[in-house]
Amino acid sequence: MPAYVRRYPWMLAKLRPDSDELSLCFDPSSDTLGEFDEGEALLDDGKPTELTQNILKFCEDFETAALRTGQFMKELKDMELLMDGEVAIQVPGNDQPFVYRGFQMVNEEKLRDMRGDQLRKINQSGMLPLIHAHLFSLQLMREVFQQQVEQGKMPQVKMPETVN
Repeated sequence: MPAYVRRYPWMLAKLRPDSDELSLCFDPSSDTLGEFDEGEALLDDGKPTELTQNILKFCEDFETAALRTGQFMKELKDMELLMDGEVAIQVPGNDQPFVYRGFQMVNEEKLRDMRGDQLRKINQSGMLPLIHAHLFSLQLMREVFQQQVEQGKMPQVKMPETVN
């Protein structure tokens, strides 16, 4: 399960626009928080319990990872390595393939054509293994889709209307 989902109902947020300080916040409509007969306390004598400290640490780690991801994406854009993505998957029995669009992906041709000094820079920064993991995951899309087909979880296809 993605960390974005696991952290719910918690998140870190800026309470003041003029400060970089983040505060631990929660969704007040969540039914997992409140006064219950059973469960773990979040505060003990007004101080955060170990549970609360662990929640805070998880949210801080999430924010740090999000900042690193943002920097990684900025560097990919600056190097002009991104392109609009499209993956077509042909399913037996369907005339038209399923086409996934609306995402960015690394342009493998531009990656192959990079100058040696640029390639060395992204290798030394640790970006190159992440780029290869991304490219590998794109190849897995077909396998994941095939598993969905086998489980009967195919996306609904809007068929073009015919005019009589």
